[in-house]
Amino acid sequence: MEHRRYEIVNQNSEYLFLRDISNNTYCKVDYTYSDEHWQAWSIHEDKPFFNYILVDDKPDTVIFGVPFKNGSRASTSTADKFPTILRQASYKLLHPNQYPDSIPLNLFHLDTSKLIECGKIMDVGNVTMNGNLSERESISQVTSYCVKNSLPFICVGGDHSYTFDVVASLELLNKPIVLWVLDAHNDLYGNESHLDHGNVFSHIANLPFIKAIVQVGSRGYRTVGQIVEHPKVIQIPKAQFSSELMKHWLQEFSDYANYISIDLDCLDPQLFPYVDFGVPGGFSRAELLSIVDMIFNENGQVVGVDIVEGTEGGSVMKGDYDIPLEILLSILNQFFIHPKKEGLYKSDYSRKGIEF
Repeated sequence: MEHRRYEIVNQNSEYLFLRDISNNTYCKVDYTYSDEHWQAWSIHEDKPFFNYILVDDKPDTVIFGVPFKNGSRASTSTADKFPTILRQASYKLLHPNQYPDSIPLNLFHLDTSKLIECGKIMDVGNVTMNGNLSERESISQVTSYCVKNSLPFICVGGDHSYTFDVVASLELLNKPIVLWVLDAHNDLYGNESHLDHGNVFSHIANLPFIKAIVQVGSRGYRTVGQIVEHPKVIQIPKAQFSSELMKHWLQEFSDYANYISIDLDCLDPQLFPYVDFGVPGGFSRAELLSIVDMIFNENGQVVGVDIVEGTEGGSVMKGDYDIPLEILLSILNQFFIHPKKEGLYKSDYSRKGIEF
C-alpha cells in the first residue's frame, strides 16, 4: 500500500489542513491532541516554537512558556513577555511539517557547517492560570507531567522565582538533584518568608532532595549584608571560572540527576542587554554554550532546563534575540543526542508515548 505524505499547511483547535505532496490536492483531518491533553494547564496564544506541529505522542523534548513576572523585584519588568518573544524569534526558522509522521527538527549551522539535530518537539504553549489552579500550581502540573512521562523539558520564563515551582516538582524523581545555575547574581538574599527572583535559591536549597546548587557566573558589587552562604550552595564567580574547575564539580556530582537554570543576565550585556539587572563582564555566547555542553557531556543525566529573565526592548527581525534562540537550539540538540542514562527515572527512560 502506498504511504502518502502530506504537508501541513495550517491548523486550528480542531483540524490539520493538509496538502497531498504527490497530487497537489488538499484535505483536512481531525486534530485535538495538543489542546485536549494540555488545556487544563497551558494555552497557545501564537504558533508553537519553529511552527513545529507534533502529530504523534512521542516528543523528544517538551517546551513550555512561563509568562509571569510576579516574583520580580523590577517594578517595570517585562520578563512575562519573553516566552512569546522567543517564539517569534524562532519563526525565522519555520519547520516543514508533514503528516501522518512528524519529521524531526533539523537545522544547519552555517558557522560550523554542521547539521543540528533537535528531534521531535512539543511546545505545549504558555502555562496559564485556569480554573482553581494558580500560576505556580499550573507550572507544577506541567513539570510533574513531564517527569512522570520521562520527558526532558525546557521552560522559557518569566522571572527566576518560578524556577522554584519547576524544581520542587522534581521530587517525583525520588533522586537527589544537582542544580547548575548560570547567573550574574546568587539569588540568595531577601525576605525568607517571601519567594522572589532575588532569593529563589535560598528556598530551593531548603528542599530536602536537593543535593547541591552550583552557581556559575556571579560578578559585580554587593553590600556586605547581601552576601549569603548556604551549605548546599557552591559559588563560582565569573572571575574564578575555568573549565578545569567546572569539570571538577561535574565529576564530584557525576552520579546525580541534574537540572540547568540559565538566567540570561549571565551573558555580557554588550551581547544581550535585554534583561532587568545586567552586569558588565558576563559570559560570551561561546562560553555559555560551552558550559552547557560540558554539563551534558560530562554527566548526561539532565532532566530539564530553564531559560529565564529575558525582557522586551530588542528587535526580533534585527536578530537581537538570536543568542537566546541559539541557546534553546543547543539544548534541544543536547537532549536529542544524549539518551537518558539507565535509572534516571523510576522506570528506565525510553522514547515512549505519553500516558494519561
